[in-house]
Amino acid sequence: MSEQEAGSIAPSEQGADPQLEFLQQLIKENEFLQRENLLLEAYLAKIDFNKAGIDVEEELGKKKKAGKKGKIDGPKTTQLRLNDDEKNDIVSLEIELVQTEIEQLKQAGDKDIDDIRTLMEEVDMRIAETKKDTYEFKRDVIIGAENPRTGKIMGEKVLRFLEEKLRQKDTTIEKLRLKNSTIKANIAKMEHMLAHKEEMGEVLHLVDFDQLKIENQQYLEKIEERNNELLRLKLSTSRTVQALNGLKASLHEYVQRGAHVRKTIAERRGELSKFDTDLVHVSDERTHAERTTRRLKVEQEDIDNPSIMDYIKMKHEVAEMEKHCADWKRKIDILAMEQKRTRQVLKSMGASGHELSGAGALSFKSSKSATDSPQRSTRAPDR
Repeated sequence: MSEQEAGSIAPSEQGADPQLEFLQQLIKENEFLQRENLLLEAYLAKIDFNKAGIDVEEELGKKKKAGKKGKIDGPKTTQLRLNDDEKNDIVSLEIELVQTEIEQLKQAGDKDIDDIRTLMEEVDMRIAETKKDTYEFKRDVIIGAENPRTGKIMGEKVLRFLEEKLRQKDTTIEKLRLKNSTIKANIAKMEHMLAHKEEMGEVLHLVDFDQLKIENQQYLEKIEERNNELLRLKLSTSRTVQALNGLKASLHEYVQRGAHVRKTIAERRGELSKFDTDLVHVSDERTHAERTTRRLKVEQEDIDNPSIMDYIKMKHEVAEMEKHCADWKRKIDILAMEQKRTRQVLKSMGASGHELSGAGALSFKSSKSATDSPQRSTRAPDR
């Protein structure tokens, strides 16, 4: 009967306190017996009856017969119980078995962890080697083996690269073979020493194995450090080779630039010598020109030139005369237009009246006298 059933029964029997206490006690004893049964079942499931010298089939046959007799005889059957010492022995054995299983599981887990760690280290090393091979292939084949004229990859360099890689693999295989043979020789030596110690009675204990395991772990860590250092040195070597190639290319470029600079310096020196020659020639021409200039200045000083005031006065008179000439030309044009107009008027009037002819003659004489007076005035400035 469970605690829920006891809880459901308790409210209905609250008046009967002795019966309720008796029921709770029975429930506790039942739970305790259930725990003991579970422990006993676990113990019986783990032990080997054949090793213990117990015939399971006979025991089961006896239990069946006892069960049949109990059914026939009624409530006269008796229950066999374990005493405290037997229960203590069973619990101790169960604890030992559980501890043994835990230890085995720990050992199996440690072994699996070591295997996984070893596989991870191997994978990391392979990844590093693959990255290195990829970088070298890209550097030596894809970029280094490209023909600058055609843009195609040269097959000779590819074959040379593959042959170099095969030689490296063969060297690595030979090193691993030697290392494997050395390890096998060490294993055989250790086995011989262990057999000799067993013969001499110097058998190693668990503490010695733990110490050897610790030393082995330390050596493995040192080997891993050395391998990492070797890998780091290889990567630094590759970087150094790359930097050296870059410096070689820069040196070649600087050498070409130096040759070009030397050629430019030689050309500039030739131009400088030519410039010096031209400078000497120009200096001579300058000296000759200065002499010529001095000579011309001396000659110019010897000539009698008019004064500046005379030149200004003469220029003023010329301007006045040009102004008068323009005025008289304009007057002549006006008179010519007037004469033309008068002739047109005379033609329109005809030859009918003497008065008009006399007036025309008078106007003609006046115009002639007007034309004669400007001519006389123009001759006067000449005098």
